[in-house]
Amino acid sequence: MVAAHPAPPRDDADYYVGSVANAVLGGSYSARLNEEIRIKRGLSYGASSHLQGLGDAGIWLASAQTKNPSAPQVVELMLGQFKQLGSTRVSADELAARKATLIGGYGRQLETTAGLAGQVADLAIYGLPLDEIGKYVAQVQAVTPKQVEKYARKHLDADGSHVVVVGDAAQFAAAIRKAHPKAVLLESTALDLDSPGLQAPAGR
Repeated sequence: MVAAHPAPPRDDADYYVGSVANAVLGGSYSARLNEEIRIKRGLSYGASSHLQGLGDAGIWLASAQTKNPSAPQVVELMLGQFKQLGSTRVSADELAARKATLIGGYGRQLETTAGLAGQVADLAIYGLPLDEIGKYVAQVQAVTPKQVEKYARKHLDADGSHVVVVGDAAQFAAAIRKAHPKAVLLESTALDLDSPGLQAPAGR
């Protein structure tokens, strides 16, 4: 399953706040989504999230694989973590651990020519100054728990969530619809990936 949210573009002033917020939510093995869904409950081999800023907008994605019968539970766990991140202050210890993960991963990326080239390309594509490479650590370290909470509350609002569950709907559709009456069932045989609604127009 995948949950998607609109997000700010790459040149957003709160880009680093978003990066840290995503690190807390699902950016590593020890982050909240994997902790709640895999480690505590064994409902998935892994649950994670990814925040990607693009030119004019961005996208915040969370994903997990699970068995058909446990899909409704994983949906609620995922949405619950979205809500918690935007309604409860992250502890100093948790924030420090997630920042360390981000900074360590960034440092390892810059150790290779391919990684460095990728960072330079990313900045160039989105019209950002190249000296951002040297500011990453300081920018990440400067993010506060209050900023993370505010960012998540703004960009992980439940009303903006779009959750897609793929599988044997006979085993989970009823439970999901009970919790989310507006849920739509799309048959695999009738999908139209060129349509905004993923369904072919009537009569076609």
